[in-house]
Amino acid sequence: MNRAKPIIHVVSAGGTIAGTGVSATEFTYESVELSAADLVAAVDGLDRDVEIRADTLFTVGSQDLGPVQWLKLAQHVQVLAARSDVDGIVVTHGTDTLEEAAFFLDLVCRTEKPVVLTGAMRPATALSADGPRNLYQAVVAASAPQLRGGGVMVVINGLLLPGWQVVKANSIALDAFRAYPGGPAGRFMGGTLILTETPRPAPLAGAFHGHLTKSADFPLVGIAYVHGGCGDAPIRVWHESKCKGLVIAAFGAGTMSQPIADAARDLAAEGCVVVVSSRVGEVAVHVESMTGRGRGGLLPSGFLNPQKSATLLGFALAGGQQAPEVGHLFDLFSAHPHGIAYEAAS
Repeated sequence: MNRAKPIIHVVSAGGTIAGTGVSATEFTYESVELSAADLVAAVDGLDRDVEIRADTLFTVGSQDLGPVQWLKLAQHVQVLAARSDVDGIVVTHGTDTLEEAAFFLDLVCRTEKPVVLTGAMRPATALSADGPRNLYQAVVAASAPQLRGGGVMVVINGLLLPGWQVVKANSIALDAFRAYPGGPAGRFMGGTLILTETPRPAPLAGAFHGHLTKSADFPLVGIAYVHGGCGDAPIRVWHESKCKGLVIAAFGAGTMSQPIADAARDLAAEGCVVVVSSRVGEVAVHVESMTGRGRGGLLPSGFLNPQKSATLLGFALAGGQQAPEVGHLFDLFSAHPHGIAYEAAS
């Protein structure tokens, strides 16, 4: 449909970008003091080249968001994407769980229209607040025809990042986010988006679309973080919880002490699906690098960090998949960043 301006819908899911502090120099602030309409109104020239519509879905910091809320967000995004009078969608979201939210949306949403997440490392009242710039550039990306069919994206700190590859690598810096594996799909020069590669859908983009019509109850998936001299305590705690899935944040490329490895195999033998990731920032865990080389039902996470592994494992278990099928899903994240499409059970 030809229009004078593209129509971009901005959805606020809370976070620092909507937060305010007592002064411009204070580190502390209150999240979600501003609505979606407030955020849009604060960016001069945002509606110069596009028509903006906005609504507020959540009013909490992203530390309080999880699969229950992300399912509601995904349902909302899917409804907006189905509308003929919406050309692109921007979601403002807190940075604490931004990478998980982007991965979640990528796994369930199906649309050719650009879906772009953004956030901020500084509240709206801070000196040199980054939220307005990030929002402006996210709207530019959401209106870019070149991003149609490219999957969920994240725009932050002047970068266009594939949604499933986004990781937060710093607690407070403006350049806290990057893409791993791989690099940014584009960069901004002011309000101009310069693509450095053609955005492509993720290996499992939209594979769990059927979950949009299901309840938000995910099977319990735990994350066990190992450390030197911990024995088997991190696994034993989850053994007692009767969890259906467990992700181990192991050493290096998936190495574990013998007590941890033995306890993990025992847990897998009892029916718990165990995925081995790493506590290292740039995760790369393969069968060949794991302690035990994959024996005993332990599955490598590939390039997925523990939190993303838990998200994917939760979807797989909710779909009734068993360890061999789950292993195949994670295998798709062990090869080139742009894997093949896969239709998962929904």
